Amino acid sequence: MSQPPATCNGAVFSEVGRPLELWQFDVPEIGPGAALCKVVMSTICSSDLHTIHGRRTEPAPLILGHEILGEIAVLGEGLTHDASRQLLRVGDRVSWTIMACCGSCFFCTHNLPQKCEHLRKYGHMCCQQWPHLTGGLAEYIYLMPGTGVFRVPESLPDEIATPANCALATAVNAIETIGLQAGENVLIQGAGLLGLNLIALCRQAGARRVIVTDINSARLAMAKRFGTNSIVNLAELADEDLLETVSEATNGRGVDVAFEVCGKAEAVSLAMKTLRIGGRYLIAGMVSPGQIFSLEGNQVTRKCLTIKGIHNYRPEHLRRGLEFLQQHAADYPYGQIVARTFSLADINDAVAEASMDKHIRVAIRP
Repeated sequence: MSQPPATCNGAVFSEVGRPLELWQFDVPEIGPGAALCKVVMSTICSSDLHTIHGRRTEPAPLILGHEILGEIAVLGEGLTHDASRQLLRVGDRVSWTIMACCGSCFFCTHNLPQKCEHLRKYGHMCCQQWPHLTGGLAEYIYLMPGTGVFRVPESLPDEIATPANCALATAVNAIETIGLQAGENVLIQGAGLLGLNLIALCRQAGARRVIVTDINSARLAMAKRFGTNSIVNLAELADEDLLETVSEATNGRGVDVAFEVCGKAEAVSLAMKTLRIGGRYLIAGMVSPGQIFSLEGNQVTRKCLTIKGIHNYRPEHLRRGLEFLQQHAADYPYGQIVARTFSLADINDAVAEASMDKHIRVAIRP
């Protein structure tokens, strides 16, 4: 691979209502334990759209994009192996954790590195601060020390591997956190990429039946292709229809596990009704401020329910996600996830396309 240029372009978000602009940045010198990657592909996540459309606030101006696939251009001193102990070389295609962590603070030492007290998160940092290139909507990106870097199997196409370090790794964390067991019945609230990954993971884990809800018919059609047993379009059917579907699928008992991955607070009370006595509920989709819901304490108590929340994931979840794709991507329509690809120069067309909510993912190839 040739030496990186002295400067490169990045698409910068400055404020709500203003188009993203291409800025030129100096390519930083690489310090110990760091790396410089050429961005191969970046996909636009719903979290990026939340920022662009003002549903949440990030430290602007910034280069968005955290679902990224890269090619190593420069390796810093001491960075010789990835997080799986595989040798790293210039030219390797890699994925990495959404964050860099210190490894020694309270949360890092309590198995929550994604909540590191010194957290640095890709696609969420002001680009006016060094090292500037910390988002995927750019030609190059600086990987900071403390990032979990993983070589990507050659068998995985870019379009399948790129979104793995967000929705798939988070879904792996969700399955582990809730302790899904073979033979259990599952409700998944939301058929976006988190929901689709959960369908695949639940099927591989031996779930008995998987029921998926959404209000988007195209997403529900994709959920069927991923192997769900039942779909319920809540834009067309009443809550009672879902409860009837759940009752028929579980002999009137209710689902063992429910996952919230739709980002809607009103989903919580509905999930409470679908869970069996002793059921477990995992909340992962509500990542924007203002998602307030109420719970009937009597129901939670008398049904002996467990409710858990997760945010992002640990490095081993990304490793396991990439391994899952290597083994099972061909068993599911992962090749249909990225519907359209744009150049970096056409970033605003890509954002407009992604904002129409008709595709699971839109990609950028710088």
